[in-house]
Amino acid sequence: MSNINPNASKEIDRAFEEFTGFQKKFCMHLRTLIHEALPDVKEDWKWGPNFNVNGMVCGVWGFKKHVKLVFFKGSLMEDPYALFNDGDDNTGNRSINFFETSVIDDAKVSEYLKEAAELNKQGVKPEKKKVPVDVPEELMRALNKHSGLKMYFEKMAPSHKREYAEYIADAVQVETKERRVKKVIEMITENRKMKEKNEIKNRHRK
Repeated sequence: MSNINPNASKEIDRAFEEFTGFQKKFCMHLRTLIHEALPDVKEDWKWGPNFNVNGMVCGVWGFKKHVKLVFFKGSLMEDPYALFNDGDDNTGNRSINFFETSVIDDAKVSEYLKEAAELNKQGVKPEKKKVPVDVPEELMRALNKHSGLKMYFEKMAPSHKREYAEYIADAVQVETKERRVKKVIEMITENRKMKEKNEIKNRHRK
């Protein structure tokens, strides 16, 4: 795979050697376990050590109080042994956090690794989590006066709607909030996004 970092294994060697205590022991154990469970796995380095079979399967890293084994498509996995103990609020990732007193069950973790790799081979992708946008009442009242504009606003990408909403919600004074609503309506009418949000904030904040 051409996108694999050619220096990944050396980077992982160096990173794991720098750990002390249980972090070093657990990281090295998990690295060996990954290779045993997935003979065709490729070591890679993106944001840290990760392991690739037709894409990123999992990553391993040590923290002050735990070692994390993260599955990048964990939200699609069965988790039959309820090993996942972190990442429920994430769109795709799920993690197993191992603490100093933890015991790694090699057989169970290997099952998870094989399932994760198989998801990659099948090309399965997690669905993006839709996060609702909390639109301020003031903006909704203004949009309700312009049916076409409201329809256009509702079809916008959530990130764009969120920028408009946050710009208005950040205002403390009623007058400032009303002024920002007018500005947002003007920008939506002109099909302008909130790229200049900071500039507008600084200009109108009182």
